[in-house]
Amino acid sequence: MRKLKIDWWIGGLIFLGIILRIGLTPLAFHGDIITQAGWGKWIYDNGVRGFYENTIWIYGWPNHPPIVNWLYGLGFHIYEWLHTIFILGGSFIANNHLGAGHIRWFYQFVEWWGGVKYSDTPFKIGELISMKLLPIVGDGVLAYMIYRIVLRKVDKTRARLAAGLYLLSPFSWYESALWGQNDQLGLIFLLAAFWLLIQKKWAWIAPVMITISVLLKPTAFIFGPLLVWVAIKDKKTFKQVFLGGILALVGYYWLSGVFSSQNFWLFNINLQKQIFVKGEMWTWLNTFNIWRIITGYLTDYRQLFLGINLKIWGYIMFAGINILAFKLCQKREWWGVLKAMFLVSFGGWMTMVTMHERYLFTAVVIGLMLAVENKKLMKYWVILSLIFAVNMFTGWWYPESFEWLKNFLVWGGNTLDGPVPKILAGINLYLMIVMTKILFRKS
Repeated sequence: MRKLKIDWWIGGLIFLGIILRIGLTPLAFHGDIITQAGWGKWIYDNGVRGFYENTIWIYGWPNHPPIVNWLYGLGFHIYEWLHTIFILGGSFIANNHLGAGHIRWFYQFVEWWGGVKYSDTPFKIGELISMKLLPIVGDGVLAYMIYRIVLRKVDKTRARLAAGLYLLSPFSWYESALWGQNDQLGLIFLLAAFWLLIQKKWAWIAPVMITISVLLKPTAFIFGPLLVWVAIKDKKTFKQVFLGGILALVGYYWLSGVFSSQNFWLFNINLQKQIFVKGEMWTWLNTFNIWRIITGYLTDYRQLFLGINLKIWGYIMFAGINILAFKLCQKREWWGVLKAMFLVSFGGWMTMVTMHERYLFTAVVIGLMLAVENKKLMKYWVILSLIFAVNMFTGWWYPESFEWLKNFLVWGGNTLDGPVPKILAGINLYLMIVMTKILFRKS
């Protein structure tokens, strides 16, 4: 029997990365996580059935897909499990005379965890921290996936470097430990979908994986054309993907029935209205992309240019991005698919309207893997990741001690439409162009 080889270095890196994030969790709670806590508490109290039909909400109407809302509810269960463990631990220490008086900090922590409410919200600090734990675990899983993916192309040292850069880069811990967002969870299933797609034996699972990714983060929708393109390159694979698509549809039909007593079609019509139609109709939403350069603050994407509205122009540009991405993965091999995924995610974020800053997450993570393999990309990736972190900062203005950075970013305009963000958006456009050129040269 082959002995299992354990890379203790990568295990240690992931452990330290998770500890770092857990230490950051109590520092701040974004308004998004307060809203999501409202949804999660409803699911915790009532279950998921009827969730989207409920009309009474504290902070906001649910506009996230089913699986991620279920995870918000799971966060409250995690809080209860941890709270019970802490109480039992304290009782065991006290009952067995193990020096409870010398560790008063532990009892103060348990009281703070389960008894102190955050600000003027109805949620305990422990409940809000627990909602961040799944994204933090997701960071650990994603770091290991990065390590394994890069290890197939380079040596172990550079693979560890890739995982370490992800775990320590500001954009990653800012997103999970501070903001509490779940983009890494969606990316885990997205990467799994494309990996399975090129493994002919398991291609039928790919549609299931990408469906789960969409139900965690709808941004995975933009990879649909690329997935179909890769699938049709091989008849056997396409047949498997077609059957897998039917399986995914059946699974989603079942999930719809779990969440709602409405018929399937009515439920999904209402769901897409809540997720998409109720969104803002501006060309950019705190996003350093091409629309930040060419349009002003609160520009309606229904405005016409040459008889076509700006939203359609975004789709036209994105269609061109997809054509380039198809050329990058002509040979249907894993590294070519990764290059295509990078271009689709970066290009889609740059060209389509109503993008949020966090939607660049996928491009930055995949770009990291490509940059570790191709050193010519690394300096551009570093700039891209830093601008991404700054872009997220402009969506929250946290930490408040970075007042100097805020003053710089809003110089010459109001808090949203100054010249500095437009310059950073121009740098992003340059980075997309030059990194794409390098990828084509490498291909």
